[in-house]
Amino acid sequence: MAGQVLGCTVGVVRVPGGMLFFKNRDLEGPYLARRVTVFESTAEIHALRGGNLQTGELEGVSIGVNRHRVCVANTHILSMPGVTYDLLCERLLHEVRDRGDVSLLVEAFVAAHEVQGGRILVAAPDWAYLVEVLDDRHAIQAVEGSLAITNTFCLLPQPPGRAEVHDESSASRLRQAGQAVPAITGLGSLKALLRSHLPDKGDLSICNHRPDGGGTEGSYIVQIQGEYVGWSTLLGFPCENDYHLVQLFQG
Repeated sequence: MAGQVLGCTVGVVRVPGGMLFFKNRDLEGPYLARRVTVFESTAEIHALRGGNLQTGELEGVSIGVNRHRVCVANTHILSMPGVTYDLLCERLLHEVRDRGDVSLLVEAFVAAHEVQGGRILVAAPDWAYLVEVLDDRHAIQAVEGSLAITNTFCLLPQPPGRAEVHDESSASRLRQAGQAVPAITGLGSLKALLRSHLPDKGDLSICNHRPDGGGTEGSYIVQIQGEYVGWSTLLGFPCENDYHLVQLFQG
């Protein structure tokens, strides 16, 4: 699992009475060949486990939601020594109850660790934050309305040395998602975006198909509508498979 993933597409869509929170997770061919996909579900959280690209170990959270209707998901920027941003996602998922918790938890985590480069979207029905981390640096920005993110920093300086295809893919997916997200009104139109092959089926599309066999490992949607919390999972390429829905935090 060593190396760099090509990217992921993450976002939040505001809909009447709630929100849709999503992630297409894109990985390299060797990781996909192993098909290591692990979920954690308790009375407090539901999450997809993350992976440390430096060590090959499963750890932290890639996308998740807690019973307080706070969602977290991340995108990859840079593999490097240090703890993975998935562990920061896990901390946020377990401890955030309202917006005031986010900056305090991020600041404490970065003060205690050197963190691999990543972006984290933290969102609830009434608020959201974009968090960027790299080594001992971090930046946080409040988010208004709907937003999609890919694999390029906008708050911290972009680190040098990334493969050109990574930056091209990030820019293309961000452009497609940015154009589509404002028009999304429900699950159907969001699923259509996550299955999209614009501008071409390959590295540059949100449903990502790589020549080396890598690309979109799976697609995940959290739907929050009032007290309802639904989690939709799709494993494999979104264009070739169906989502399976479970309702969370009942009773």
